Amino acid sequence: MMIQQLKSKRIAVIGAGLGGLCLAQRLQKNGISCTVFEKDAAINTRSQGYRIRVNEPGRKALQECLPENLYSLFLNTCAASYSGMKVLTTTLESSRNTLVESWSDGVKEMPDLKPNRLTLREILLQGLQAHICFGKELTDWKESESGEVELTFADGSTYTADLVVAADGVHSRIGKEYCKDKKINTGNITIYGRTFYSPEAQKAIARELQEGTSVIIGDRFSLITDFMTFDFSRKETSWDLLSPFSDYFYWAFIGNPQAFGMVKSDFYSLSAEEILNAINKVTCLWHPQLKALFHYADLSSLSVTPIRSSLPKEQWKSGNITALGDAVHTMSPAGGVGANTAFADAALLTNYLISRNSIQTAVTDYEKQMIIYSNQAIEMSLEGGEILHGINED
Repeated sequence: MMIQQLKSKRIAVIGAGLGGLCLAQRLQKNGISCTVFEKDAAINTRSQGYRIRVNEPGRKALQECLPENLYSLFLNTCAASYSGMKVLTTTLESSRNTLVESWSDGVKEMPDLKPNRLTLREILLQGLQAHICFGKELTDWKESESGEVELTFADGSTYTADLVVAADGVHSRIGKEYCKDKKINTGNITIYGRTFYSPEAQKAIARELQEGTSVIIGDRFSLITDFMTFDFSRKETSWDLLSPFSDYFYWAFIGNPQAFGMVKSDFYSLSAEEILNAINKVTCLWHPQLKALFHYADLSSLSVTPIRSSLPKEQWKSGNITALGDAVHTMSPAGGVGANTAFADAALLTNYLISRNSIQTAVTDYEKQMIIYSNQAIEMSLEGGEILHGINED
């Protein structure tokens, strides 16, 4: 469609996560407005996690979607980059274990980037604040013969759109019911944590963990840790736009919950102390300078998340409703490509909207291509899970 025609269309994005905001930025960059509906009451209502890994396709998609000033802000606020990764044993010796292929930096224009997740979300929010409606949980939708879609929200309000894009994550109803996305629980979990880079932690934690990414292979699980250090001295960086943060170690266990003495009913009810106790039990024989990561951990950061994955999918009947990111292709964090795939979705969908002669044609072409590469990413992420913990499906 001509951009001028798109400017008159009502585009609704469901969800103000990374993928939905990336899409809104790409549209706005082309002078096309949209309205973003977010069920949370505010941007910082719940924890967003700590670091994500942005690979080369993800970075290029962000560059395409963001205006130059925000793309520069993204680059300048990423943690220091180090090429390559260390694979270590629990006694901090080098290991020859195979790495997940998608984690390898390889030969690229630049190493994979590591932004603080909340910082990236705040960057993606810039200039969109007036177009985001918080406290809007989608409860129903109805398509008319004309192609309009009437959305209904939990507070009783409605909105009529010409195009609806679900970007509301793993529990998306549109993803499940409209896009026929089927998810499984892999039976494995991720335990997330953060350790601030205090003088005490700096002395206690092994030097080899204090640069770049390290992977420690345990019994039925693995630990991934990243040293996140930022250059706060950059005077050209608009730090005042962002919530303050400091250097930290990001770490995550990926593996079998039974290795940690956990059962499924525990995942959402465990206290931070109980999570830490489970970690201490499985790491009691580890090198003291590795265990120090957990000794100095920020208790408020600890969480346990079951690992879900979409199944590979086939084309469904396209309409004026579609989806991107976890809403339509949830994947195990073992591949490290979930957010990157959502950024690619946002760029691709906008490109088709601009270049095709109707919304429905654009959506159909987007979905055909998105299904192909997201199926590949899902498969790669599940294979990564086999390397890190072995598949243990319900």
